[in-house]
Amino acid sequence: MAERKPFHEGLFKEGPDGGALLGSKCTSCGHVFYPPTGRCLECGHEELTEIELSRRGALYTYTIGYMPTSHFMPPYALGEIDLPEGVRVFAPLEMTEAKPFEVGQDVELVIGKLWEEGGKDIIGYKFKIV
Repeated sequence: MAERKPFHEGLFKEGPDGGALLGSKCTSCGHVFYPPTGRCLECGHEELTEIELSRRGALYTYTIGYMPTSHFMPPYALGEIDLPEGVRVFAPLEMTEAKPFEVGQDVELVIGKLWEEGGKDIIGYKFKIV
């Protein structure tokens, strides 16, 4: 089994329940941010707490890519997901022929391998239709 390395530290965590995205919440005004930030972008307060964001959300929009990238071979899907905390997350989407994408449908977070690099599995987050 290849070594697993996150594509970016501090954005998500893995766990027995599948993991979670890590956001920040302002202790003054309560605004929630993803990715986490060190200062509230609403009120300027500098005290924020780390929170786990909801694993489920709604697909706001998506696109299907047909040109290869350095990490993804076509076709691949990318989308924006609205989470209940009021944040919108940009992420890869798991594609299946059985369930085509529709704006507004429920999606769920998946933590797993995104690509391989230097003999390591690069892990990150994506969403799948539920």
